[in-house]
Amino acid sequence: MSTTKLQRPTEDAYYTEPWSATFLQGDLFKDVPLGFAMPPDAVVMAEGERRFITGPFDAGHAMLLSPSCAIAAQGQSAKEGGYAHAARILAPVRPVEELVTAGIVHDDNIGLLRADRLRNYFYLPASDLWAESVALLYMPITVHHDVISQDRVSQLTSAAYWHLRVKLMAFFGGFLLDPQELGDPPPDQGRIN
Repeated sequence: MSTTKLQRPTEDAYYTEPWSATFLQGDLFKDVPLGFAMPPDAVVMAEGERRFITGPFDAGHAMLLSPSCAIAAQGQSAKEGGYAHAARILAPVRPVEELVTAGIVHDDNIGLLRADRLRNYFYLPASDLWAESVALLYMPITVHHDVISQDRVSQLTSAAYWHLRVKLMAFFGGFLLDPQELGDPPPDQGRIN
């Protein structure tokens, strides 16, 4: 499929107030410890022209990447809103301006970034809580549920969640799926995974 079919939602169709009792893939959190542990003698090698921003970063915003169905408790004895395990995988969220200033995203690619056609990133328009940003899909971090349990600040709308699913398949699976193959997004407050 051509990347021209990959259309992100409009800027006003990304966020909704948290409504789900359980965490859903794409939920956004504040004050997450954003680290990328590197050995003290690590040397960052610049190979080729591609560059990536790396941490560790201070605590900041992050997006839940763990699939909801993989973390929710299942079975007849499961309590509503229960979880199967405590590990949560998140992607650090960094301002677009930081990536541009660091030379990670060049002026000739800013349009592709804003159109959300770069596979390493998930574009997040500005909101009341953060500047125009991207989730760094290439740098997931794992935290315990209790570290973020009280810090969810926003959820993605179904349209943005559907777009996230396509982006995750493109990044982790290496293939670009036509979003229509997923069918219609569920209602904003009707999705369970």
